[in-house]
Amino acid sequence: MREPSVGVGDKLKNIGKSVRKRWRSTDPDSYDHYRREREHTRKQAEHTREAAERQGEQEREDAERGREYVERYKAERAAAEKKEE
Repeated sequence: MREPSVGVGDKLKNIGKSVRKRWRSTDPDSYDHYRREREHTRKQAEHTREAAERQGEQEREDAERGREYVERYKAERAAAEKKEE
């Protein structure tokens, strides 16, 4: 025996929401088009900013690594010169 259909109205309401969310106006002057363009611009700016932050962080890490290498090289060279004396 089948269970009574509880929540059919909720299911229909959710279907209506998903249809409205997927509907897109093709008119370039529509608010939907404007909203999508603004969202696209915002996301693009966010990705650009994140990429710049990653690049800056990578450059700082490379510079730090380079300084550590130079310091270690100097210390090894000084130790080698002491040994030679």
